[in-house]
Amino acid sequence: MEQDKLVLTAEEGASLSSGSLRLYALPYGCVDLYSYDPLNRRCAVGIMVAREHRRKGYALAILQALERQHSMAIHTLYADIAATNTASICLFLKAGYEECGHFKEWLLVGDRYIDSIRMQKTL
Repeated sequence: MEQDKLVLTAEEGASLSSGSLRLYALPYGCVDLYSYDPLNRRCAVGIMVAREHRRKGYALAILQALERQHSMAIHTLYADIAATNTASICLFLKAGYEECGHFKEWLLVGDRYIDSIRMQKTL
C-alpha cells in the first residue's frame, strides 16, 4: 500500500461526536482523537505505530490521512508530547505542527516529573 493512499477506519458506529475516536490504519498503527470540542472544532491527537513499522514514514502518513479525512469536522489538532520524546516531536514538526506551549513537570514518569510540549496545527 502506498503511504499517500492510506485510509483510516473506525469501528462500526464509532463517531467523534462521543468526544473521542480511535481510527485504525491496519496493520501499521492507529490514531486517537480525544478531548473533542465541537464548538471550537478542535481535539487532541495521539498516534501509535506498530514497532515493526516504525521509522518507515507510516506515522506521518497516518497524520496526513487524518487531516484529509477529518478536516471538515476539525479546525485545530494538538498533541501533548513528553519533552524527552524527540522522535514524536520531530514527527509532529515534520507534519507541520508548531510548538505552542511548554508545561513544566507535567508528566509523572516513574518517580519523577518531566516537562510536556504542546504542539498544534490548524487545518
